[in-house]
Amino acid sequence: MKYGYVRVSTVDKQEFTRQEFVLKDYAIDRLFEEKISGTKKACGREEFNKMLTLLQEGDEVYFESMSRMARSVSDLIDTTNLLIKEKKVRVIFIKENLTVGGGKGLDAMSALVFHIMSAFAQFERDLIADRTKQALEAKKAEGVKLGRKPSVGEDVAECIRQARGAMTYDELAVTYGVSRSTVARILRDAR
Repeated sequence: MKYGYVRVSTVDKQEFTRQEFVLKDYAIDRLFEEKISGTKKACGREEFNKMLTLLQEGDEVYFESMSRMARSVSDLIDTTNLLIKEKKVRVIFIKENLTVGGGKGLDAMSALVFHIMSAFAQFERDLIADRTKQALEAKKAEGVKLGRKPSVGEDVAECIRQARGAMTYDELAVTYGVSRSTVARILRDAR
């Protein structure tokens, strides 16, 4: 059987469309989709584990790229070894045009290519992380406020702080149309 695995990191903002488009040409029998950070090891992901339980010797597992399986070289190597040595399946990384396994493990040349490609994938992810960090630091230096927008305006927060002691948290929440936890956070931060 041919299995496909697609993963995106965030629940709200990313979709599987691009990866599914790439996999459509490979006659996948069953596709596993997961919305979870790649920093979580592959074998610690629910859908990945479901796929593992179904794998039989000789099956094929398709990934759009190495980064969809794992985000670190060590996890990529460990997971690939699990798939090809223990499960005895072939692993296909489409973007890297790399097929490994089939029950025999990696021969010397395949192991070299695999390790070089995984090192480049790790390098690429590290560069992206560095650029993101630098961009955020530059925005901070410009005075841009980062992070989530406040759930209430400063005027409402000030009213809640002024009414402290005169009303209960529940009364403040109803009066100002916010949650009880927002009231508690505002008053905690005011201390």
